[in-house]
Amino acid sequence: MKILSLKSAAEQLNVSVVSLHNWIKEGILKKTDNHLTQSDIDEFKEKYLKNIKLSSRANKQYKDLHDHKSLSEMISRNLDSDMSGEEISNDYESSLSESYKNKEGIYYTPQYIVEDMMKDIKDFKDKTFLDPCCGSGNFIIEAIKMGFSPENVYGFDTDANAVAITKKRIKEISGYESDNIICEDYLGQQTTDNRQQTLYIFKNIKFDYIFTNPPWGKKIKKKDKNIYSEIYDTGNSCDTSSLFYFASLKLLKDDGTIAFLLPDSFFNITTFEDARKSLMNLKIHRLIDYGKAFNGLMTKAMAFVATNDTNLKSEGGWEVSCEIFNVKGHLRSQKSFFDIPKHILNFHVEEKENDIIRRVFSLPHITLKDNAQWALGIITGNNAKHCHKERLQDDVPIYRGKDIFPDELAPPSLFINKKLEGCRQVADMDFYEAKDKIVYRFISDKIVCHHDTEQRYILNSANLFILNEDFPLTYEQVCDILNSDFMNWLFKNIFNTHKILRSDLELLPLCFDYFNDKEKFLNDLGFKV
Repeated sequence: MKILSLKSAAEQLNVSVVSLHNWIKEGILKKTDNHLTQSDIDEFKEKYLKNIKLSSRANKQYKDLHDHKSLSEMISRNLDSDMSGEEISNDYESSLSESYKNKEGIYYTPQYIVEDMMKDIKDFKDKTFLDPCCGSGNFIIEAIKMGFSPENVYGFDTDANAVAITKKRIKEISGYESDNIICEDYLGQQTTDNRQQTLYIFKNIKFDYIFTNPPWGKKIKKKDKNIYSEIYDTGNSCDTSSLFYFASLKLLKDDGTIAFLLPDSFFNITTFEDARKSLMNLKIHRLIDYGKAFNGLMTKAMAFVATNDTNLKSEGGWEVSCEIFNVKGHLRSQKSFFDIPKHILNFHVEEKENDIIRRVFSLPHITLKDNAQWALGIITGNNAKHCHKERLQDDVPIYRGKDIFPDELAPPSLFINKKLEGCRQVADMDFYEAKDKIVYRFISDKIVCHHDTEQRYILNSANLFILNEDFPLTYEQVCDILNSDFMNWLFKNIFNTHKILRSDLELLPLCFDYFNDKEKFLNDLGFKV
Protein backbone atom coordinates (compact mmCIF):
# COMPACT_ATOMS: atom_id res chain seq x y z
CA MET A 1 0.00 0.00 0.00
CA LYS A 2 1.63 3.23 -1.18
CA ILE A 3 1.16 6.06 1.32
CA LEU A 4 1.14 9.59 -0.14
CA SER A 5 1.97 12.88 1.51
CA LEU A 6 -0.65 15.59 1.16
CA LYS A 7 1.78 17.57 -0.97
CA SER A 8 2.40 14.75 -3.45
CA ALA A 9 -1.33 13.95 -3.61
CA ALA A 10 -2.10 17.63 -4.28
CA GLU A 11 0.50 17.78 -7.05
CA GLN A 12 -0.97 14.65 -8.63
CA LEU A 13 -4.44 16.22 -8.64
CA ASN A 14 -3.21 19.67 -9.69
CA VAL A 15 -4.78 21.33 -6.64
CA SER A 16 -3.64 22.88 -3.39
CA VAL A 17 -3.11 21.09 -0.07
CA VAL A 18 -5.93 23.27 1.29
CA SER A 19 -8.21 21.68 -1.32
CA LEU A 20 -7.36 18.21 -0.03
CA HIS A 21 -8.13 19.28 3.52
CA ASN A 22 -11.51 20.60 2.34
CA TRP A 23 -12.40 17.38 0.51
CA ILE A 24 -11.27 15.17 3.38
CA LYS A 25 -13.31 17.28 5.79
CA GLU A 26 -16.36 16.98 3.51
CA GLY A 27 -15.91 13.21 3.28
CA ILE A 28 -15.50 13.42 -0.50
CA LEU A 29 -11.92 12.19 -0.37
CA LYS A 30 -11.59 9.25 2.03
CA LYS A 31 -8.42 8.10 3.76
CA THR A 32 -7.24 4.56 4.48
CA ASP A 33 -6.13 3.96 8.09
CA ASN A 34 -5.90 7.73 8.54
CA HIS A 35 -3.47 8.00 5.61
CA LEU A 36 -3.90 8.95 1.98
CA THR A 37 -2.95 6.14 -0.37
CA GLN A 38 -2.60 5.89 -4.11
CA SER A 39 -5.74 3.76 -4.10
CA ASP A 40 -7.64 6.58 -2.37
CA ILE A 41 -6.55 9.02 -5.07
CA ASP A 42 -7.33 6.58 -7.89
CA GLU A 43 -10.80 5.97 -6.44
CA PHE A 44 -11.34 9.72 -6.17
CA LYS A 45 -10.37 10.22 -9.82
CA GLU A 46 -12.66 7.42 -10.90
CA LYS A 47 -15.61 8.89 -9.06
CA TYR A 48 -14.94 12.29 -10.56
CA LEU A 49 -14.66 10.90 -14.08
CA LYS A 50 -18.05 9.28 -13.53
CA ASN A 51 -19.44 12.74 -12.82
CA ILE A 52 -20.11 12.26 -9.12
CA LYS A 53 -21.25 15.69 -7.88
CA LEU A 54 -19.20 17.41 -5.21
CA SER A 55 -20.58 19.16 -2.14
CA SER A 56 -21.13 22.88 -2.61
CA ARG A 57 -18.48 23.51 0.03
CA ALA A 58 -15.90 21.41 -1.77
CA ASN A 59 -13.11 23.31 -3.41
CA LYS A 60 -14.53 25.01 -6.51
CA GLN A 61 -11.36 24.37 -8.49
CA TYR A 62 -12.10 20.67 -8.63
CA LYS A 63 -15.32 21.03 -10.57
CA ASP A 64 -13.36 21.31 -13.81
CA LEU A 65 -10.34 19.19 -12.94
CA HIS A 66 -9.05 17.31 -15.97
CA ASP A 67 -7.08 14.06 -16.18
CA HIS A 68 -3.83 15.31 -17.69
CA LYS A 69 -2.52 11.85 -18.50
CA SER A 70 -5.62 10.97 -20.50
CA LEU A 71 -5.58 14.40 -22.15
CA SER A 72 -1.92 13.93 -23.15
CA GLU A 73 -2.75 10.53 -24.67
CA MET A 74 -5.54 12.14 -26.69
CA ILE A 75 -3.21 14.88 -27.93
CA SER A 76 -0.64 12.27 -28.95
CA ARG A 77 -3.26 10.44 -31.01
CA ASN A 78 -4.46 13.66 -32.60
CA LEU A 79 -0.92 14.66 -33.57
CA ASP A 80 -0.70 11.44 -35.61
CA SER A 81 -4.08 12.06 -37.21
CA ASP A 82 -5.24 14.27 -40.07
CA MET A 83 -6.30 17.03 -37.65
CA SER A 84 -4.57 20.34 -38.23
CA GLY A 85 -2.23 21.73 -35.61
CA GLU A 86 -4.55 24.68 -35.08
CA GLU A 87 -7.51 22.35 -34.43
CA ILE A 88 -5.46 20.32 -31.97
CA SER A 89 -4.32 23.51 -30.27
CA ASN A 90 -7.90 24.73 -29.86
CA ASP A 91 -9.04 21.35 -28.50
CA TYR A 92 -6.15 21.21 -26.07
CA GLU A 93 -6.71 24.70 -24.74
CA SER A 94 -10.43 24.12 -24.25
CA SER A 95 -9.72 20.83 -22.41
CA LEU A 96 -7.44 22.41 -19.78
CA SER A 97 -9.23 22.96 -16.49
CA GLU A 98 -9.40 26.35 -14.85
CA SER A 99 -7.56 24.95 -11.83
CA TYR A 100 -4.70 23.70 -14.02
CA LYS A 101 -4.48 27.00 -15.92
CA ASN A 102 -4.48 28.92 -12.66
CA LYS A 103 -1.77 26.76 -11.11
CA GLU A 104 0.49 26.96 -14.18
CA GLY A 105 -0.41 30.57 -15.02
CA ILE A 106 -1.49 29.46 -18.50
CA TYR A 107 -3.71 31.76 -20.54
CA TYR A 108 -3.17 31.20 -24.26
CA THR A 109 -3.04 34.43 -26.22
CA PRO A 110 -6.04 35.19 -28.47
CA GLN A 111 -5.09 35.57 -32.12
CA TYR A 112 -6.31 39.16 -32.36
CA ILE A 113 -3.93 40.17 -29.56
CA VAL A 114 -1.01 38.35 -31.18
CA GLU A 115 -1.65 40.16 -34.45
CA ASP A 116 -2.05 43.54 -32.78
CA MET A 117 1.11 43.25 -30.67
CA MET A 118 3.15 42.25 -33.73
CA LYS A 119 1.57 44.60 -36.28
CA ASP A 120 4.47 47.09 -36.39
CA ILE A 121 7.17 44.52 -37.23
CA LYS A 122 8.42 45.41 -40.69
CA ASP A 123 11.99 44.10 -40.73
CA PHE A 124 12.11 40.31 -40.44
CA LYS A 125 14.62 39.25 -43.10
CA ASP A 126 17.47 37.34 -41.42
CA LYS A 127 16.10 38.42 -38.03
CA THR A 128 15.76 36.12 -35.03
CA PHE A 129 12.54 35.67 -33.07
CA LEU A 130 11.95 34.11 -29.65
CA ASP A 131 8.88 33.25 -27.59
CA PRO A 132 10.20 31.99 -24.23
CA CYS A 133 6.72 30.78 -23.16
CA CYS A 134 5.40 29.64 -26.51
CA GLY A 135 2.48 27.45 -25.49
CA SER A 136 0.93 26.00 -28.64
CA GLY A 137 2.72 28.56 -30.78
CA ASN A 138 0.47 31.52 -31.55
CA PHE A 139 3.25 34.13 -31.56
CA ILE A 140 5.62 31.75 -33.35
CA ILE A 141 3.17 30.89 -36.12
CA GLU A 142 2.36 34.58 -36.64
CA ALA A 143 6.09 35.34 -36.92
CA ILE A 144 6.57 32.72 -39.64
CA LYS A 145 3.46 33.93 -41.48
CA MET A 146 4.88 37.46 -41.41
CA GLY A 147 8.10 36.34 -43.06
CA PHE A 148 10.55 35.25 -40.37
CA SER A 149 12.52 32.22 -41.52
CA PRO A 150 11.41 29.19 -39.44
CA GLU A 151 15.10 28.39 -38.90
CA ASN A 152 15.40 31.71 -37.02
CA VAL A 153 12.31 31.22 -34.84
CA TYR A 154 12.79 29.76 -31.36
CA GLY A 155 10.52 28.81 -28.51
CA PHE A 156 10.46 27.36 -25.02
CA ASP A 157 7.72 25.77 -22.97
CA THR A 158 7.55 23.25 -20.14
CA ASP A 159 4.38 21.65 -21.54
CA ALA A 160 5.35 18.74 -23.81
CA ASN A 161 1.89 18.72 -25.40
CA ALA A 162 2.10 22.39 -26.31
CA VAL A 163 5.62 22.01 -27.73
CA ALA A 164 4.54 19.07 -29.91
CA ILE A 165 1.55 21.05 -31.18
CA THR A 166 3.78 24.04 -32.01
CA LYS A 167 6.19 21.86 -33.99
CA LYS A 168 3.31 20.36 -35.97
CA ARG A 169 1.94 23.79 -36.77
CA ILE A 170 5.36 25.01 -37.94
CA LYS A 171 5.74 22.04 -40.27
CA GLU A 172 2.24 22.53 -41.66
CA ILE A 173 2.82 26.14 -42.71
CA SER A 174 6.49 25.96 -43.69
CA GLY A 175 7.49 22.32 -44.24
CA TYR A 176 10.30 22.84 -41.72
CA GLU A 177 10.81 20.31 -38.92
CA SER A 178 12.03 22.62 -36.19
CA ASP A 179 14.45 21.65 -33.44
CA ASN A 180 14.26 25.18 -32.07
CA ILE A 181 11.07 24.58 -30.06
CA ILE A 182 12.33 23.15 -26.81
CA CYS A 183 10.46 21.49 -23.97
CA GLU A 184 12.43 22.97 -21.11
CA ASP A 185 12.15 25.66 -18.44
CA TYR A 186 13.33 28.85 -20.11
CA LEU A 187 14.44 30.32 -16.80
CA GLY A 188 16.45 27.22 -15.91
CA GLN A 189 18.08 26.94 -19.34
CA GLN A 190 19.92 30.18 -18.71
CA THR A 191 21.40 29.01 -15.41
CA THR A 192 24.09 26.68 -14.15
CA ASP A 193 25.09 25.50 -10.72
CA ASN A 194 27.56 28.38 -10.37
CA ARG A 195 24.77 30.81 -11.34
CA GLN A 196 26.46 32.07 -14.47
CA GLN A 197 24.36 32.74 -17.53
CA THR A 198 24.81 30.08 -20.21
CA LEU A 199 22.97 29.75 -23.47
CA TYR A 200 24.14 26.30 -24.48
CA ILE A 201 20.93 25.60 -26.34
CA PHE A 202 21.04 28.85 -28.26
CA LYS A 203 24.82 28.87 -28.68
CA ASN A 204 25.01 32.45 -27.46
CA ILE A 205 22.34 33.69 -29.83
CA LYS A 206 20.74 37.00 -28.96
CA PHE A 207 17.42 37.94 -30.44
CA ASP A 208 16.04 40.76 -32.57
CA TYR A 209 12.50 40.15 -31.33
CA ILE A 210 11.17 38.60 -28.14
CA PHE A 211 7.37 38.46 -27.95
CA THR A 212 5.52 36.44 -25.34
CA ASN A 213 2.69 35.96 -22.89
CA PRO A 214 4.48 34.64 -19.78
CA PRO A 215 2.85 32.56 -17.02
CA TRP A 216 0.79 34.83 -14.78
CA GLY A 217 1.45 34.12 -11.13
CA LYS A 218 2.72 30.58 -11.65
CA LYS A 219 3.74 28.95 -8.40
CA ILE A 220 7.52 28.53 -8.26
CA LYS A 221 9.42 27.06 -5.35
CA LYS A 222 10.80 29.84 -3.16
CA LYS A 223 14.34 28.44 -3.48
CA ASP A 224 14.19 28.55 -7.28
CA LYS A 225 12.57 31.99 -7.26
CA ASN A 226 15.42 33.36 -5.13
CA ILE A 227 18.02 31.81 -7.44
CA TYR A 228 16.39 33.25 -10.55
CA SER A 229 15.97 36.62 -8.90
CA GLU A 230 19.67 36.80 -8.13
CA ILE A 231 20.77 35.61 -11.56
CA TYR A 232 18.55 37.95 -13.50
CA ASP A 233 18.90 40.86 -11.06
CA THR A 234 15.15 41.36 -10.65
CA GLY A 235 15.27 43.40 -7.45
CA ASN A 236 12.00 43.03 -5.56
CA SER A 237 10.04 42.05 -8.68
CA CYS A 238 9.98 38.26 -8.30
CA ASP A 239 6.63 37.27 -9.79
CA THR A 240 6.97 34.83 -12.69
CA SER A 241 6.06 37.58 -15.16
CA SER A 242 8.96 39.68 -13.88
CA LEU A 243 11.37 36.74 -13.91
CA PHE A 244 10.62 36.05 -17.58
CA TYR A 245 10.91 39.75 -18.40
CA PHE A 246 14.35 40.16 -16.82
CA ALA A 247 15.56 36.83 -18.23
CA SER A 248 14.45 37.91 -21.70
CA LEU A 249 16.31 41.21 -21.45
CA LYS A 250 19.55 39.25 -21.20
CA LEU A 251 18.84 37.68 -24.59
CA LEU A 252 17.71 40.87 -26.34
CA LYS A 253 20.01 42.58 -28.84
CA ASP A 254 20.96 46.19 -28.22
CA ASP A 255 18.48 47.30 -30.85
CA GLY A 256 16.06 44.43 -30.28
CA THR A 257 12.32 44.72 -29.62
CA ILE A 258 10.60 43.10 -26.65
CA ALA A 259 6.84 42.78 -26.07
CA PHE A 260 5.00 41.15 -23.18
CA LEU A 261 1.32 40.50 -22.54
CA LEU A 262 0.80 40.87 -18.80
CA PRO A 263 -1.79 41.17 -16.05
CA ASP A 264 -2.79 44.76 -15.31
CA SER A 265 -1.06 44.51 -11.91
CA PHE A 266 2.31 44.67 -13.69
CA PHE A 267 1.59 48.30 -14.55
CA ASN A 268 0.59 49.63 -11.13
CA ILE A 269 1.26 47.25 -8.20
CA THR A 270 4.27 47.66 -5.88
CA THR A 271 5.44 44.08 -6.51
CA PHE A 272 6.39 45.00 -10.07
CA GLU A 273 8.01 48.36 -9.39
CA ASP A 274 11.57 47.25 -10.14
CA ALA A 275 10.41 45.68 -13.40
CA ARG A 276 8.69 48.93 -14.41
CA LYS A 277 11.79 50.88 -13.47
CA SER A 278 13.81 48.65 -15.78
CA LEU A 279 11.27 49.06 -18.58
CA MET A 280 11.64 52.83 -18.34
CA ASN A 281 15.24 52.37 -19.51
CA LEU A 282 13.96 51.08 -22.83
CA LYS A 283 12.27 53.04 -25.58
CA ILE A 284 8.60 52.24 -25.08
CA HIS A 285 6.59 52.32 -28.30
CA ARG A 286 3.17 51.11 -27.17
CA LEU A 287 1.20 50.47 -23.98
CA ILE A 288 -2.07 48.65 -24.70
CA ASP A 289 -5.09 47.74 -22.59
CA TYR A 290 -6.89 44.70 -24.05
CA GLY A 291 -9.48 44.55 -21.28
CA LYS A 292 -10.68 41.22 -19.89
CA ALA A 293 -9.29 39.08 -22.68
CA PHE A 294 -9.58 35.65 -21.04
CA ASN A 295 -12.84 33.87 -20.27
CA GLY A 296 -13.37 33.33 -16.57
CA LEU A 297 -10.53 35.67 -15.58
CA MET A 298 -11.40 39.06 -14.11
CA THR A 299 -7.87 40.39 -14.52
CA LYS A 300 -7.29 42.74 -17.44
CA ALA A 301 -4.66 41.89 -20.03
CA MET A 302 -2.24 44.67 -20.95
CA ALA A 303 0.91 44.82 -23.03
CA PHE A 304 4.02 46.83 -23.69
CA VAL A 305 6.15 46.94 -26.84
CA ALA A 306 9.62 48.46 -26.38
CA THR A 307 13.04 48.64 -27.99
CA ASN A 308 16.42 48.25 -26.36
CA ASP A 309 17.62 51.50 -27.93
CA THR A 310 20.95 52.34 -26.30
CA ASN A 311 21.15 55.74 -27.99
CA LEU A 312 17.95 57.02 -26.41
CA LYS A 313 17.91 55.51 -22.94
CA SER A 314 18.76 58.72 -21.14
CA GLU A 315 16.62 61.08 -23.21
CA GLY A 316 13.04 59.92 -22.73
CA GLY A 317 11.69 62.58 -25.09
CA TRP A 318 9.88 60.27 -27.51
CA GLU A 319 6.16 59.71 -27.51
CA VAL A 320 4.46 56.52 -26.37
CA SER A 321 1.25 55.31 -27.99
CA CYS A 322 -1.17 54.71 -25.10
CA GLU A 323 -4.11 52.62 -26.25
CA ILE A 324 -7.34 51.06 -25.11
CA PHE A 325 -7.69 48.43 -27.81
CA ASN A 326 -10.30 49.28 -30.44
CA VAL A 327 -11.62 52.15 -28.30
CA LYS A 328 -9.24 55.10 -28.18
CA GLY A 329 -5.66 56.15 -27.85
CA HIS A 330 -3.41 59.11 -27.19
CA LEU A 331 0.28 59.99 -27.16
CA ARG A 332 2.38 60.74 -24.09
CA SER A 333 6.04 61.53 -23.81
CA GLN A 334 7.88 58.76 -21.99
CA LYS A 335 9.40 61.29 -19.61
CA SER A 336 5.88 62.11 -18.38
CA PHE A 337 5.93 58.78 -16.49
CA PHE A 338 9.17 59.50 -14.64
CA ASP A 339 7.74 61.35 -11.64
CA ILE A 340 4.77 59.06 -11.00
CA PRO A 341 5.04 57.25 -7.62
CA LYS A 342 6.36 53.68 -7.75
CA HIS A 343 7.14 54.11 -11.48
CA ILE A 344 3.49 53.38 -12.18
CA LEU A 345 2.63 53.36 -15.88
CA ASN A 346 -0.70 55.19 -15.70
CA PHE A 347 -0.99 55.23 -19.47
CA HIS A 348 -4.78 55.62 -19.44
CA VAL A 349 -4.20 59.22 -18.34
CA GLU A 350 -3.55 61.86 -20.99
CA GLU A 351 -0.52 64.09 -20.64
CA LYS A 352 -2.46 67.24 -19.70
CA GLU A 353 -4.06 65.43 -16.75
CA ASN A 354 -0.74 63.89 -15.84
CA ASP A 355 0.79 67.37 -15.63
CA ILE A 356 -1.72 68.15 -12.87
CA ILE A 357 -0.65 65.03 -10.99
CA ARG A 358 3.00 66.03 -11.21
CA ARG A 359 2.21 69.58 -10.04
CA VAL A 360 0.33 68.30 -6.99
CA PHE A 361 3.34 66.26 -5.95
CA SER A 362 5.54 69.33 -6.38
CA LEU A 363 3.60 71.22 -3.68
CA PRO A 364 4.70 71.06 -0.02
CA HIS A 365 3.05 67.99 1.42
CA ILE A 366 3.29 65.17 3.89
CA THR A 367 2.36 61.53 3.37
CA LEU A 368 1.10 58.77 5.65
CA LYS A 369 4.23 56.73 5.10
CA ASP A 370 6.01 56.31 8.46
CA ASN A 371 3.44 58.71 9.95
CA ALA A 372 0.71 56.26 10.93
CA GLN A 373 0.16 52.84 12.44
CA TRP A 374 -1.84 50.41 10.33
CA ALA A 375 -3.98 47.36 11.03
CA LEU A 376 -6.14 44.97 9.04
CA GLY A 377 -9.76 44.26 9.75
CA ILE A 378 -10.62 41.06 11.60
CA ILE A 379 -10.43 37.84 9.60
CA THR A 380 -12.82 35.38 11.23
CA GLY A 381 -12.12 32.44 8.94
CA ASN A 382 -15.87 31.74 8.92
CA ASN A 383 -18.17 34.75 9.01
CA ALA A 384 -21.30 32.60 9.08
CA LYS A 385 -20.07 30.99 12.27
CA HIS A 386 -18.63 34.00 14.11
CA CYS A 387 -20.87 36.86 12.95
CA HIS A 388 -24.48 37.00 14.12
CA LYS A 389 -27.41 38.91 12.67
CA GLU A 390 -29.00 39.06 16.11
CA ARG A 391 -26.95 40.46 18.99
CA LEU A 392 -26.10 37.78 21.55
CA GLN A 393 -24.78 38.19 25.06
CA ASP A 394 -21.21 39.55 25.09
CA ASP A 395 -21.53 40.55 21.39
CA VAL A 396 -20.41 43.87 19.95
CA PRO A 397 -21.22 45.41 16.55
CA ILE A 398 -18.78 44.67 13.74
CA TYR A 399 -18.70 46.67 10.51
CA ARG A 400 -17.92 45.74 6.92
CA GLY A 401 -16.34 47.95 4.28
CA LYS A 402 -19.72 48.67 2.71
CA ASP A 403 -20.92 49.99 6.08
CA ILE A 404 -18.36 52.82 6.00
CA PHE A 405 -19.39 56.28 4.81
CA PRO A 406 -17.52 59.58 5.21
CA ASP A 407 -19.88 61.08 7.81
CA GLU A 408 -21.09 57.94 9.54
CA LEU A 409 -21.18 54.18 9.70
CA ALA A 410 -24.32 52.32 8.68
CA PRO A 411 -26.46 50.96 11.55
CA PRO A 412 -24.90 47.67 12.68
CA SER A 413 -26.30 44.55 11.03
CA LEU A 414 -23.67 42.08 12.26
CA PHE A 415 -22.39 41.29 15.74
CA ILE A 416 -19.45 39.30 17.08
CA ASN A 417 -18.30 38.04 20.46
CA LYS A 418 -16.15 40.75 22.03
CA LYS A 419 -13.33 38.32 22.86
CA LEU A 420 -12.99 37.33 19.17
CA GLU A 421 -12.24 33.76 20.18
CA GLY A 422 -11.57 31.42 17.29
CA CYS A 423 -10.99 34.16 14.72
CA ARG A 424 -8.21 33.45 12.27
CA GLN A 425 -6.43 36.82 12.30
CA VAL A 426 -6.85 39.68 14.75
CA ALA A 427 -4.71 42.81 15.16
CA ASP A 428 -3.66 44.08 18.57
CA MET A 429 -6.88 45.03 20.36
CA ASP A 430 -5.45 48.50 21.00
CA PHE A 431 -6.07 49.28 17.33
CA TYR A 432 -9.79 48.50 17.43
CA GLU A 433 -10.23 50.17 20.82
CA ALA A 434 -8.23 53.30 19.99
CA LYS A 435 -9.74 56.63 21.01
CA ASP A 436 -9.26 57.88 17.44
CA LYS A 437 -8.74 55.90 14.27
CA ILE A 438 -9.57 56.15 10.58
CA VAL A 439 -11.38 53.16 9.10
CA TYR A 440 -11.64 52.76 5.33
CA ARG A 441 -13.06 50.45 2.71
CA PHE A 442 -10.56 47.95 1.36
CA ILE A 443 -12.36 46.44 -1.65
CA SER A 444 -13.30 49.58 -3.52
CA ASP A 445 -12.31 51.69 -6.52
CA LYS A 446 -12.89 54.81 -4.45
CA ILE A 447 -11.41 56.00 -1.17
CA VAL A 448 -14.09 56.03 1.52
CA CYS A 449 -12.92 56.61 5.08
CA HIS A 450 -14.40 57.63 8.42
CA HIS A 451 -13.00 59.06 11.65
CA ASP A 452 -14.10 56.57 14.30
CA THR A 453 -14.18 57.65 17.94
CA GLU A 454 -16.36 54.83 19.27
CA GLN A 455 -13.89 51.92 19.32
CA ARG A 456 -15.75 49.97 16.67
CA TYR A 457 -14.65 46.56 15.35
CA ILE A 458 -14.23 46.04 11.60
CA LEU A 459 -14.15 42.98 9.34
CA ASN A 460 -11.40 42.44 6.81
CA SER A 461 -13.31 44.20 4.01
CA ALA A 462 -12.18 47.30 5.91
CA ASN A 463 -8.83 48.38 7.33
CA LEU A 464 -7.68 51.14 9.67
CA PHE A 465 -4.82 53.45 10.60
CA ILE A 466 -3.96 55.67 13.57
CA LEU A 467 -2.06 58.92 13.02
CA ASN A 468 1.18 59.58 14.86
CA GLU A 469 0.80 62.14 17.64
CA ASP A 470 2.95 64.74 15.88
CA PHE A 471 1.08 64.51 12.56
CA PRO A 472 0.36 68.09 11.39
CA LEU A 473 -3.24 67.41 10.32
CA THR A 474 -6.23 66.36 12.39
CA TYR A 475 -8.21 63.18 11.82
CA GLU A 476 -11.05 65.26 10.38
CA GLN A 477 -8.73 67.03 7.96
CA VAL A 478 -7.18 63.77 6.76
CA CYS A 479 -10.63 62.30 6.17
CA ASP A 480 -11.73 65.46 4.35
CA ILE A 481 -8.80 65.20 1.97
CA LEU A 482 -8.98 61.45 1.37
CA ASN A 483 -12.75 61.45 0.80
CA SER A 484 -12.62 64.43 -1.55
CA ASP A 485 -13.45 64.16 -5.25
CA PHE A 486 -10.07 65.65 -6.03
CA MET A 487 -8.10 63.04 -4.08
CA ASN A 488 -10.21 60.26 -5.56
CA TRP A 489 -9.49 61.66 -9.01
CA LEU A 490 -5.80 61.66 -8.14
CA PHE A 491 -5.97 58.12 -6.74
CA LYS A 492 -7.77 56.74 -9.78
CA ASN A 493 -5.43 58.39 -12.25
CA ILE A 494 -2.32 57.08 -10.53
CA PHE A 495 -3.21 53.65 -9.15
CA ASN A 496 -6.37 52.65 -11.05
CA THR A 497 -7.16 49.66 -8.80
CA HIS A 498 -10.19 48.13 -7.13
CA LYS A 499 -8.45 47.79 -3.80
CA ILE A 500 -7.44 50.57 -1.46
CA LEU A 501 -3.96 49.42 -0.53
CA ARG A 502 -1.95 50.78 2.36
CA SER A 503 1.10 51.16 0.09
CA ASP A 504 -0.95 53.43 -2.20
CA LEU A 505 -2.53 55.51 0.56
CA GLU A 506 0.93 56.06 2.03
CA LEU A 507 2.05 57.84 -1.14
CA LEU A 508 -0.82 60.30 -1.54
CA PRO A 509 0.22 63.94 -1.01
CA LEU A 510 -1.52 65.60 1.95
CA CYS A 511 -0.93 69.32 1.46
CA PHE A 512 -0.89 70.62 5.03
CA ASP A 513 -0.37 74.29 4.05
CA TYR A 514 -3.82 74.26 2.53
CA PHE A 515 -5.33 74.41 6.03
CA ASN A 516 -3.42 77.52 7.07
CA ASP A 517 -6.43 79.64 6.11
CA LYS A 518 -9.15 77.01 5.60
CA GLU A 519 -10.86 74.67 8.01
CA LYS A 520 -12.14 72.15 5.47
CA PHE A 521 -10.79 70.77 2.22
CA LEU A 522 -12.79 72.25 -0.64
CA ASN A 523 -11.99 69.63 -3.27
CA ASP A 524 -9.25 71.46 -5.09
CA LEU A 525 -5.74 72.81 -4.82
CA GLY A 526 -6.25 75.62 -7.28
CA PHE A 527 -6.24 73.30 -10.30
CA LYS A 528 -8.97 72.60 -12.80
CA VAL A 529 -9.50 68.89 -13.23
